[in-house]
Amino acid sequence: MSDGARTQNWLPYTALLLAGAIFTVVVFIGWMRFDGEIFLSLIESGLAYCF
Repeated sequence: MSDGARTQNWLPYTALLLAGAIFTVVVFIGWMRFDGEIFLSLIESGLAYCF
């Protein structure tokens, strides 16, 4: 198998890993920005005690 074909086999996995990392960073930044509002909405709905 040539090196080019081997590199292309890992391309979808690399794209998924990159997308997951970007999603994780965006969620973390959102949590840091809106943590109080998120927690208060969880308290209002009664879900805060599940965590």
